[in-house]
Amino acid sequence: MREDPFVEAAGVGGQGDGALVLPLLRSAVIPVGFRHGFTMRGGGVSGGDFASMNLGARWGDAPANVAENRRRLQRAAGSDVVFAATQVHGAVVLPVGAGDDAAAVSQRRADGLCTALAGAVVSVYVADCIPVLMADVRTGAVAAVHAGWRGTVAGVVPAAVQRMRDEFGTRPADLRVALGPAIGVCCFEVGEEVVQAAEAVVERIPGAPTAETAGVVRRGAGKPHVDLKRLNQLLLVAAGVPPDNIDAGPECTSCDRARFFSYRRDGGRTGQMVGFIAARVG
Repeated sequence: MREDPFVEAAGVGGQGDGALVLPLLRSAVIPVGFRHGFTMRGGGVSGGDFASMNLGARWGDAPANVAENRRRLQRAAGSDVVFAATQVHGAVVLPVGAGDDAAAVSQRRADGLCTALAGAVVSVYVADCIPVLMADVRTGAVAAVHAGWRGTVAGVVPAAVQRMRDEFGTRPADLRVALGPAIGVCCFEVGEEVVQAAEAVVERIPGAPTAETAGVVRRGAGKPHVDLKRLNQLLLVAAGVPPDNIDAGPECTSCDRARFFSYRRDGGRTGQMVGFIAARVG
């Protein structure tokens, strides 16, 4: 991932509130023509535990601050409408089409949204879980997926690939996939129930090595650790996405307090970041 901030000059769009600089991470694997980004902590108006670009309304931030931060996200995304669903740590991926209302979509229970509607922006909220962005370079369709450990073992990422095949005729080989900032294997200490769930997923992948050999499960002193990004990489390749088309950045939300919110690190009182992507225009 590379830091590539959105910069808007003073007064653009009739805002009249001075220049906006919104720090973003972007992936080189997603081609020009697909507006996308992963927000970080900077560039917003929230304070305290939510400083400063908190986009989540769930954990106690002032609603006015969240609303302003979301307006800034819209400006960076290039749209007054950024679609997001109610995330439930499952494997449901829903399409967004012409005539869909953002408020109605926000009430749907899903952990992924996909669209081929030119210019439409889909997004997911995260604070340790993996924000996954997919771009189909042939059709211009996109998807945004929320993959925590429950969603990962439930198969939300391959479900998104399949949904794009069904809805838009996407060929997995044409997908470019970016796995954004999330809790890293360094910090994702888990119990045996998570290890067993991850091992069961790897066992179902044809030709895959064991979870430990593949680097998904790491054991040593203390509790085991699980590498969710590595597990999702294996699932994407098994779904037909070429390994070179996958960008799994090394950023750990728990390690990097200056740049990222982290639910686990901060004991649940923290902000949320967003991964967003717009379907290609033309």
